[in-house]
Parts: sequence; C-alpha cells; structure tokens
Amino acid sequence: MGLFDRKETQEQVVKRLAGHAGNIVAMLKDVLKGPNGVDMVFPLLYAAGLAGYACHQAVKAEHGSFAVAETKDGKRFYFGDDVNHYLLEDQYSVWSFCKAVSHNTDEEMLAIVTNVVQTVGSDELNIWNMTPDSVYTKIRECWDGIYTNMTERYCKKPSEWPILYGIVLQNVILQAIEAGAPAEEAGRMAMKCAIVISRMDDDSI
Repeated sequence: MGLFDRKETQEQVVKRLAGHAGNIVAMLKDVLKGPNGVDMVFPLLYAAGLAGYACHQAVKAEHGSFAVAETKDGKRFYFGDDVNHYLLEDQYSVWSFCKAVSHNTDEEMLAIVTNVVQTVGSDELNIWNMTPDSVYTKIRECWDGIYTNMTERYCKKPSEWPILYGIVLQNVILQAIEAGAPAEEAGRMAMKCAIVISRMDDDSI
C-alpha cells in the first residue's frame, strides 16, 4: 500500500459501484427488449433476482454460514443471519436500496419474509406466479453470463456484490415507476423475488 493510499469508506464504495450500476441496467433493458420496446417487468424480475442471488453468493464466497431447511422432496433452502445481513439488515442492504424509492414499510417486508418461510417446500411458494425453479435458473444463467465482464470487474470483493445489485435494483424500480408502475407494488414484487432467490442454491431446484 502506498503512502497516500486510503481505505475506501463505505460511502465511497457505494459511489464507485453506483457509477457502474447503470451499465448493468442498460444491459438488462437491451437484452430483455421486446418488439414494442422494454416492458419494465422483465428488468425488474432480473434485477431483483440478481440482487438476491448476489446476497447468497457473497455468503458462500466469504465462507459464511446458512441455516439449511430441507423439504420432503430433498430440496434445500438457505436462511440465516449472514444472508439477511446483505439482504435485509445492513445500512446498504438490498432492502435499504429498495425501500428508499418504493417507500414500502418494514412490516410489508417482514410479511413477505414470513410468507416465504411458511411456503418453502410447497406449491404455494412462487415468484410472481412463476415457479422458483424456473426463475432461479434464468437468474443463475444471467449471473454466470455477466460475472466476468461486470460483477467481478466492478467489485473488489464479494461483500460488494449485494451493494452493486441493490443499486441496480433501485435504478430499475425508479425506471419502472417512471413507466407507470405503482411504487409500492414494484417494491413488493422486487423484494419477493430477491428474498426467494437469496434462499436458493443449485440444490434448491
């Protein structure tokens, strides 16, 4: 470390990542563009899913711990303080970035968490009326496809992944609102997707 090198503050980390988040938002909108332009539902699904996936992968990369719940058919779902830190509890959690623009309440978020816990392992668990398996597979493919050129390039360590994708999600929610989506509904949809995907790994499908 040079004499004048300084450790980044958390605010500087957020500012650095925010400078890159727009590239990911633009990529999602371009890739998911249909014949009539961009339906913001699809970028919202992917941005939320990537944010949840980033939380789970950051815990794995840092050798954190999960509380694992196994269903009757052998699927495993992952809970615990480490993933909740990135997803829900930190000052720069995915939830913090989401509620800053959607204005959802902590009570709404807790209701979604409770619903996910209560429906894990049943056919009632879904993401916007889609199966978690189908959404997880799409999100994993997207993550793998952009990891080297975007995630790894923009972030200095895994703990920055959830921050980067939290900022991406915030931007996509804002654009969805500008396109006419109700803010609170966009926030609820985003958090449902992020929470479910954060609980999943390849052995969850």
